[in-house]
Amino acid sequence: MHITVQFEDKFIARVLIDGGSSLNICPLTTLKRWGKDFHKIRVGSMNVKSFYGSQRAIIGDINLCLQLGPTWFDVEFHVLDISATYNLLLGQPWIYAAGAVASTLHQAMKFEWNHQEVIINGDGSNPIYTSQTVPIVENRKNLGGETYHRIERVNTIEKD
Repeated sequence: MHITVQFEDKFIARVLIDGGSSLNICPLTTLKRWGKDFHKIRVGSMNVKSFYGSQRAIIGDINLCLQLGPTWFDVEFHVLDISATYNLLLGQPWIYAAGAVASTLHQAMKFEWNHQEVIINGDGSNPIYTSQTVPIVENRKNLGGETYHRIERVNTIEKD
């Protein structure tokens, strides 16, 4: 499942949520495109094994502050010099820390923040939606005196 997150003043698309990954991964090409300072990368000496069995050494670790829905998360990423189809990969460390539940079937993810249930829908999760989407926050329900919110994407319909 792919989502869009905010990093500093940029919206970052193609962020992969992968519950099968034991790491949060940031490809080196992503940092280069953002113009991030490479001196903020802490040197690492770990080797990682890919899905296909090949091993690769990490360049190091970096912490990035990402906004998902109404909250910001300080996420530690392992920086790898790889060719990837995603800009960032949020794996088990982030999923567990956020208390998130991701569903590839429903192309959505839920987590609780400040006594609120937050739902983030995946980008392009339904092939019938061919137009652009815009994220919004709307009231969802009130349970136990707390107001819960739902993050949705509103589809703009283009007329022929």
